[in-house]
Amino acid sequence: MTSFFRSPLVQHGLGILQVVSACFMVWKGACLLSGTRYPVVVVITNSMAPAFDPGDILLVHRHPAHDGRVRVGDLPVIMNPDRPYPFIHRVVGVFYDDNEKEEMLVTKGDNNELNDSVGMMYPGGQEYISRREIMGFVRGYVPFLGWIVIFLQNPMRAIGALLSFFSP
Repeated sequence: MTSFFRSPLVQHGLGILQVVSACFMVWKGACLLSGTRYPVVVVITNSMAPAFDPGDILLVHRHPAHDGRVRVGDLPVIMNPDRPYPFIHRVVGVFYDDNEKEEMLVTKGDNNELNDSVGMMYPGGQEYISRREIMGFVRGYVPFLGWIVIFLQNPMRAIGALLSFFSP
C-alpha cells in the first residue's frame, strides 16, 4: 500500500487536492471575516462608472463602514432572486417604516439616468429595497483583476467588452 502513495500520479493528485482545499479554506475564512456569503463581487456592467468599471473586484462586508445605519452614498450589494447576479448601486434615499426600525432604501447606478425603483431592479417590482435584502456593503475594490472571472464565465462577452474598450 505504501508504494501506491509514492507513485508520481498519486503525489500529483494529492498536490492538486491540497491546492483546491486551500482555496476553499481561504474563501470560507473570507466569508467569516466579512460576515457575508459573498466577500468579493466582480463588476460586470458599466452602471457604476466612473466609480467602478467592468472587471473591478469589490470587497464586501456585512455592515456599512460607519455606525451601522445605512446612509446616502453607501454601496449595498443586492441579490434579486429574479436575476442571475447581485447588483451594486449607490443609495440615493433612506426611509424608515412607521416604527423607525426597518430601513428602506432607494438605489441608483452612478451611470444610470433612473433610480432602481423605476428601472425595475428590485425583487417583485418593489419601489424600495429593505435592509434585510442586502448581502453586504462595498468596503474597497481591486481594479481590473475581475476580468479573469468574467472571461472564465463567458469568454465571448469578455472578448467583445475588451474590444469595445480598446476601439477608438
